[in-house]
Amino acid sequence: MATKTLQYNFIQQEVRPNTIADVKVDASFRRIPKNAICFHVWKIDEDRLEAEPKSQYGTFLDDCAYIIYAAAPVGSYVNQDTITREVKPSVNLERFIHFWLGEKVSEQKRSNVAHKIQELDSYFSNVAVEYRETQNNESARFLSYFKRGLTIKCGLLVTSSDPNRLYQVYGRKWLRCIEMKSIAWEHFGADYVMLLATANHFYVWIGRSSSSIERRNAIDLANKWQTDPSKITIVDDGYEQSMPDKCKNEWNTFLPLSQRAVCQNSPAIEKPICNKLKIYKCCYRNNRLHLDQLDVVIPTREDFSDSTTAYVLDGFSQGVWLWVGSQATQQDKTSAMGNGRAFVKKKKYPYSTPVIRVIEGHEPSEFIRLFPSWHSESNDMHMKPISTILGKFDSMTLCQRPKMAAETQLIDDGTGERKIYRITKDQVIEMPTTKAVYFNTHNAYVIQYTVVSWSMNPNDSESVGIKHIIYQWNGSEASADITSKAEKFATNLFESINSKSIYIQMGEYDETPHFLQMFEGKLIILLSEKDIPIIQSNNNNNTIITNGHEEKDTLILKVYGDSTYNAKAVEVYPLVSMSSKECYVVKSQHVWVWCGQSSTGDARELAKNVGALLGESSLALEGKEPKEFWRSVTNLMNQSLILNGLNQSHNSLNTSNGGSSSMGSPSPINSNGSVTGNTQYLTSPSTKTPRFQAQLFAVWTLRNKFFCEEILGYDQTDLSPECAYILDAGIISYVWLGKNVSTYEKDKYLSMAQNYLETVPIARRPTTAIGVIRQQDEPNVFKGFFDNWNTNLWNSYVNYEQTRQILSKGSPSLTNGNGVAPLNGENGKLPPSILNNQKDFDRHQKYPIAILQQEIDLLPEEINPLKREVHLTHDDFVSLFNMSFYQFDELPAWKKQELKKKHKLF
Repeated sequence: MATKTLQYNFIQQEVRPNTIADVKVDASFRRIPKNAICFHVWKIDEDRLEAEPKSQYGTFLDDCAYIIYAAAPVGSYVNQDTITREVKPSVNLERFIHFWLGEKVSEQKRSNVAHKIQELDSYFSNVAVEYRETQNNESARFLSYFKRGLTIKCGLLVTSSDPNRLYQVYGRKWLRCIEMKSIAWEHFGADYVMLLATANHFYVWIGRSSSSIERRNAIDLANKWQTDPSKITIVDDGYEQSMPDKCKNEWNTFLPLSQRAVCQNSPAIEKPICNKLKIYKCCYRNNRLHLDQLDVVIPTREDFSDSTTAYVLDGFSQGVWLWVGSQATQQDKTSAMGNGRAFVKKKKYPYSTPVIRVIEGHEPSEFIRLFPSWHSESNDMHMKPISTILGKFDSMTLCQRPKMAAETQLIDDGTGERKIYRITKDQVIEMPTTKAVYFNTHNAYVIQYTVVSWSMNPNDSESVGIKHIIYQWNGSEASADITSKAEKFATNLFESINSKSIYIQMGEYDETPHFLQMFEGKLIILLSEKDIPIIQSNNNNNTIITNGHEEKDTLILKVYGDSTYNAKAVEVYPLVSMSSKECYVVKSQHVWVWCGQSSTGDARELAKNVGALLGESSLALEGKEPKEFWRSVTNLMNQSLILNGLNQSHNSLNTSNGGSSSMGSPSPINSNGSVTGNTQYLTSPSTKTPRFQAQLFAVWTLRNKFFCEEILGYDQTDLSPECAYILDAGIISYVWLGKNVSTYEKDKYLSMAQNYLETVPIARRPTTAIGVIRQQDEPNVFKGFFDNWNTNLWNSYVNYEQTRQILSKGSPSLTNGNGVAPLNGENGKLPPSILNNQKDFDRHQKYPIAILQQEIDLLPEEINPLKREVHLTHDDFVSLFNMSFYQFDELPAWKKQELKKKHKLF
């Protein structure tokens, strides 16, 4: 099975292979109760271990190393505000040990922290999950401890008596405030908010490309550090000359405007995307450690077959996991982190690559979800139980129990009014209301659905959250033109409804439970255009089926599912295999419903219902098929081959795919239409379907690049109205759009969702369902993933513009001209930045005058030679043209051209 072998030496400076017998546990660790929910932080200062006071949690020195210990019941989370409390020994606790390394930390401190984590790990019997964290590359779990953000102070300035400081602030979800070693323009970037704290004043410099949530959080931080609003001034990127004279004079003493230089493309931390994982088994040969790569495509838990050794799971620069078997030696457990670091060096991965050690039986959720088929008792403990009353639900129950709605992904019972539109290359056709619904795999369909529960009392309507659902279903063979046309039609419907609605896009094979529930098992998906019947309803509401083209003699449908929310019938041609667990409907001269001997009673009932839609039907049970059945289906299957298949069914177990054949997968057929291979019954034991833990990500785009950051232990307060998020529920990924989200993210929500599906660590199908939700229009299937959803949470939310306006009332000299309405500039006029923003002036990258006056072939690539002036800062624009861009843009074209020629910008 092994295909490649690596060998390497330990990294001595970070982990020394002490045995547990040699480890003496520090007194600070021994004070922690072994059976307690708690959160602790220690700092490594030279050779000493110092416990950090709670008031300092979240503040780090960049030349120090820190140890964080967190313990919580399985599936729960702790943070910096957690109060230590002991629990009974029977409570199963998850234990996590993180060691954090500042970017200026010395080798001696790295070595010391390695010794200390061995002591702490041994104190808790070597079962804790260990994380190696580095500054600016912290794991999602580490960041979840500090919801108020991280403050990184410069170790060189700790003993300095100079009160003046410069801080770099950034982070959409996890705010990072980094103290700079000097006050200089070189630290400024258009993506950052900068805080300049002097002895007398506090300046908040707003980078042009920073997000509104970063600006808001930076102002909140300034208010926390400087409680007198009259001593806070907001300075806008490119508008520094507009500061009041007193403030500008002080600013110039620290940051001379004559030397102004702002980086337009601040270096963003990008993690290379890789959805492929590799597994290596650790083996000792000739007293040397070797790594044997396992020949697997998609890793599974079964690949960790040897509990006496360790395995390396290589996620490339996204992280290297060390899985250590429960029967492995203590030496293997204590040396695992060192081996992981050696592996990172051998592979020449970045120094900041995360390294995580897990022990068998104590795997965290972050590790388990890397394996779609992971089955274990510990996994079950992470998951909430699936409701066992499905099939007996109603709309009222789903209204009152949002967690059930989220678990089942059923908004209501599916009986609401629906309008179905068939999207073809040439037209959009509204389909008639019928019992059976026929889809064509070459087309796309849009359904406008009215939620049943909306007609109930106001409290139930508020619980359900929405009135309409716009569904878009794309057939697997639909062309790009058709799907694009369907998307445009669906989004127009979604935007026209404007409130109390959601939009869900999905592909064939990825239908959501509620989508299928609408059809109650009567959705039939056909393979070709000519097979679509014309369906009419007579006065007795009976369904009559005729063909719009030539009559097709035969039709074979595979019936999926055993309940109305997971059932559909799909045409299969040619039929290459059959399973004893499956049901089929065959239409030839007669309609037959064939049911495998291992199929459930519910599945058989659904199959009989489908058969009834095609005409008068007869039941044929596996092994008891009448002669008429074989004569009727002779062109679709051969009786002798099926009998052979029955005899070979047990031998087919090893090669079956779980007893499920692919829908409509092509295979060779004879000229008479019969199958050219053995049609077999594939009987396989039932397998347990794994539950998927919902994950929440903050998502955004910056210079056309997609970024996402996971939020572990999330709750409703983690959703900010100024951001966009993706809640990944497995079968569907919801995009949540805050009311104050940027225009780009509001318009490109589908692109962000597709980018997410492409970059998620576990490779996902591009056709996975995507749901789009607006703030305050959250459905029960979304709210149920959050504990104690509060509909009124954001009623008093203060966004960036409002925060700035409130702050400005405390001081007339607060801002430098970039106020917000209703604040006005001089003589009642709007400030220049507000006017400029109406022209999108500040959205363009800015360059010095000298660069913009160069010859065309020397200009940066993104500059349009005919529009050089938009790349000036406001201050530079005024210095050249003696007017703002807004005023300039109002001039006649000939005048603007004349002025640009005069200043060598044409």
